[in-house]
Amino acid sequence: MIKIKLTVIYPPFSSLMHKQQSYIISSSYEKAMNAIRTIKVLGRWSLNRLQGKRMPLIAVFSMTHYCNYYCAMCPFGDPDKDAQMRLAMHRDLSTEQWMHIMSKVAPYVIWSIVEGGEPTSRKDILELLEHLKGLGLPVTMITNGSLLHTLDLDRLKHCVDYICLSIDSLRQESYCKIRGVKPEIFKRVMSNLMLLKDHNIKHYINSVITKWNAEEFITQEYFDIAKNLGIKTVSMTFVEDRADVNYSLLPDRSTMVKVCNSILDYMERYDEPFILIPPLYWEQIIEYGRVLFDECGVWKSIFVNADGTVMVPCWKYKDNAYNLLEHDVEYVWSREEWAEVKHCRECDVLACIWYSSQSPTVLANGYMRGIRMLIRKHLG
Repeated sequence: MIKIKLTVIYPPFSSLMHKQQSYIISSSYEKAMNAIRTIKVLGRWSLNRLQGKRMPLIAVFSMTHYCNYYCAMCPFGDPDKDAQMRLAMHRDLSTEQWMHIMSKVAPYVIWSIVEGGEPTSRKDILELLEHLKGLGLPVTMITNGSLLHTLDLDRLKHCVDYICLSIDSLRQESYCKIRGVKPEIFKRVMSNLMLLKDHNIKHYINSVITKWNAEEFITQEYFDIAKNLGIKTVSMTFVEDRADVNYSLLPDRSTMVKVCNSILDYMERYDEPFILIPPLYWEQIIEYGRVLFDECGVWKSIFVNADGTVMVPCWKYKDNAYNLLEHDVEYVWSREEWAEVKHCRECDVLACIWYSSQSPTVLANGYMRGIRMLIRKHLG
């Protein structure tokens, strides 16, 4: 009998274990360093508050003047896309300029949000996201989702913490009306949503509630479809009408109340999809027709426009613009124009402004609501 010895070469088990352990140690070390960094930033921010100083805590980077959508509620929905593209080519910051500003802002904040225009229309978007992660900042990217299939999603997974998909309606007809796009774009976004799931990229969806999509919140169809799509978390806000147009997209008062009551009912009965905006927002709109706050909290975020400017205190004051290529953060936040936040109440229903303007108690209650949901989900 002839014996044949087969030799099969496997990667050394000890080598694989060493690589896996090194990755775990590296990942754990990075998380620990980021946690320490966050604690330091929060401590410095709290000390500033005790001294009466306002400083930002969240960074919002508006990456480009260009967007491939035509949303009626958004200034980036300008139908003249050729002019918008020329503006972007002329005014958008370069890769190096964005990196410079991000590095300048990072020491002051604990989270970063990347948006647009449409951020994924920039060819260097992954490079810029990686730069933010390298600065130790968690990153959320807000996108319409129509171009995600053009990106290296395995690379994207490692440079964002969350993708927020702006999907105002989960009905094709309403979506296309609100966003000003053709049905094939809606289908592409739904396909790209599945790609995020396939690549295990954490994501949630956000809706702006207008008179064109209010009905699916009243019937709770939006949440039911989201659940069927496997979406775990949703966020939404009523539309804040633009001052530069002569039309309103806000639903009438009775419709708004129906929407709020329906959302509160859904929050009471179901844990998924989890609704990020807490009950108090909807309750205030039911009772007062708008949200309430003592002082506008817009100063807690540094919103950097695509040309590097920060408008003080917000986008409604275009003449008060300071460019971060020329000034540092503390200089901008020391401007007298910030005093306007004590008096301005112009944002009636904008959820992001409402949330940033709430007391620590409201924010803590929102955090605990999320914890209770997780406990119910995992422990029954």
